[in-house]
Amino acid sequence: MEHDPTDFIREPKVPSDKISDEQPNLESKPQTFESQVEEAVKAQTLADTEPSKPMYVSAPAAVAGAAVTQLQKVQTQAAQAFRPLTNTVWSKLDRKATAVTEFTLRQYRTKNSTWVVLGIGMVFVAMILMFYGEAMSSGFDSIDNDGDSHDYDGDGYPTGQERIYGTNPWDENSHPDPELVAPDPPEKWIDEDGIDWDGDYSNSNQGYDDDGDCTGEGWVDTESFELPYNQDTNRDGINCNVRYTMNSTTKTIYLISADPSVDEDPDDEEFLKESLHRAFVLGFGKIGFAFLIGIFVPLFLATGLVRDEMERGTLHYIMGKPIARAEILAYRLLGYIALVWPYATVLILLTAIVTGFLAPSDSIFRFHDMSAWLGILLASWLMMLAYGTIFCTLGVISPRFGLWIAIGFGVWEFAMAMISLGAPNFALTWLSVSHWGIEIINCTSVLAYPDQSYMIEIASMNNDWGSEAALAGFYSPPSVVAGSPFASLLISIFVLVLFTIFALFIGQSSLKRKELN
Repeated sequence: MEHDPTDFIREPKVPSDKISDEQPNLESKPQTFESQVEEAVKAQTLADTEPSKPMYVSAPAAVAGAAVTQLQKVQTQAAQAFRPLTNTVWSKLDRKATAVTEFTLRQYRTKNSTWVVLGIGMVFVAMILMFYGEAMSSGFDSIDNDGDSHDYDGDGYPTGQERIYGTNPWDENSHPDPELVAPDPPEKWIDEDGIDWDGDYSNSNQGYDDDGDCTGEGWVDTESFELPYNQDTNRDGINCNVRYTMNSTTKTIYLISADPSVDEDPDDEEFLKESLHRAFVLGFGKIGFAFLIGIFVPLFLATGLVRDEMERGTLHYIMGKPIARAEILAYRLLGYIALVWPYATVLILLTAIVTGFLAPSDSIFRFHDMSAWLGILLASWLMMLAYGTIFCTLGVISPRFGLWIAIGFGVWEFAMAMISLGAPNFALTWLSVSHWGIEIINCTSVLAYPDQSYMIEIASMNNDWGSEAALAGFYSPPSVVAGSPFASLLISIFVLVLFTIFALFIGQSSLKRKELN
């Protein structure tokens, strides 16, 4: 009789009172990381509460064991605290946004059209800076606005000097004694009666007769017929002064009315360079950066963000990922912003640095223009964002005609921008993106140039300068809230963000309902 070898293996007998009624669950699922962490914490807590048995260990081993135990407790608590954060909604959004943004930037990098558009913008800015540098370095000849540097009778004495000594500037035989009074050089009587304004918008009594051809101060004959008969032509009750009509609340100068021969011969080069520099900053900021670059870069880089993928049929590959259609549009725009915002920042900062060194200033670098350039940068960012969202939405709504609709919209924006420069309070311009971008620059330019209205009025008094049109054409005080640039700035930013959100909502709604081929 054969026996099975396994018959000799006997299972140990277990007392009946030790047999548990619980049966093992063979179908239990693997525990998640969170449950494992919870059990580890419970086990650690139980181990800490149980009385420890006396063990005979060396002192170094005891210290090392305590350190390891403490480290394990810290690691367990940290894992329990931070592990839930890795699966939050925000982390999932971050991963999806990063993936689509990187994909968009990779597409931009491989397209020749991207480099062409960005390169044209850089060449455009470089050419404008060359013209600006030439204008600032060439200088301007001073003009004798009152004519007292001329020697009409040819006796060697300028007209202004002959008037002081009471001789006839039209008679060559009438002049001061050469042995007692030497002839003045003509340059002494050019720019000799500059603008005297203390910057106080509540004081209308300004100006001072530096050369005495109104008050007769320093003249030999104070009753000379060369002095004006009526010394109060501005009718403010004060002889030989300049009356400023101003608004102390809005810090605006409306009219400058001077008595005869007061502040009539300022430094032409100083005012010309200053006025032309301000006109360049405001004009190039509004037309060059905020509008031209701000609208043409989005037109060529944002219109096809989703439209091109729909036409090529490659949008299915993006849709295959666990990303909603509405998110795709937002993340594609995020990639567009990651390209155009640094691009605009580099161009504007480069222009600010170049003009800061070349502009008229008492120091090496002109720092007080920075608030104006920061306003131009902010306006460019928000306008690029708004235009990019609008053009991308137009491409989604009409893949076939979206580009042509965007071009028509650009023509509308150009017309509204031109009207905003001349009539910022015209109600129709408030419906355009360009108006609110220009309004941001207007608000920040007040901080950089609080005396802009003064410069415009001074330019209007000296018609020979020809800079009044440039200054008045590119400058406008804030039109949303009169006298409050900060409130106007906040409202302008809010409106541009509202334009962006509204266009994004329409684009997402259209993309959700769009049937993909």
